[in-house]
Amino acid sequence: MSLFSRIWKRIINPTSCVGKDLEGNKYFEYPNPQGGNRTKRVVKYRKGYDMWTYVAGQKRLPVQWTSWLTHTRSHPPTVQELLADLERQRRVLLNAALIEARDKEAQVAASITDAPHQPTPRDSSPVAPAGPSQGPSTQSPQSVSKSEQSAPSSPTVKGGQPTESKPDPFARPTIDEAQPWSPRSIRRGS
Repeated sequence: MSLFSRIWKRIINPTSCVGKDLEGNKYFEYPNPQGGNRTKRVVKYRKGYDMWTYVAGQKRLPVQWTSWLTHTRSHPPTVQELLADLERQRRVLLNAALIEARDKEAQVAASITDAPHQPTPRDSSPVAPAGPSQGPSTQSPQSVSKSEQSAPSSPTVKGGQPTESKPDPFARPTIDEAQPWSPRSIRRGS
């Protein structure tokens, strides 16, 4: 292509580089070829990356540049604005990690104080309720946990018969594990 044709092409279709983001992608703006008053805005991805890296969701363009590309924002973002947003994202991730750790500690503390004792594999001896008709517990003092010490020693008695406690269906799980669930059929009246 000759020098004259390149100059003529620049006069006819003036393309200008507006800026670049922190990853090295460049953003361009040029007049609309269909003659509208709205300019065309495009991104040229950095070397080694292509559109599919961003379309597939592995990476994302900065929100400020995305809003500029879609004409939501009239002026392109500055490097200082991009750096401030990057620092804000780091603070949000740090605060979220702190909140998750605090919530996990609170769940563990609540499960220790609220949950009844369930025998563990190393503590497989049955726990017999101590009542007036039964003798002392046969369990060794070393295997008694803190949750057992704070739990009542005998279940609720109705009419002389011990009652079994039913689990609360609305209680939150105490452990962050998958809980078993089976759907119940609802019988509707006709």
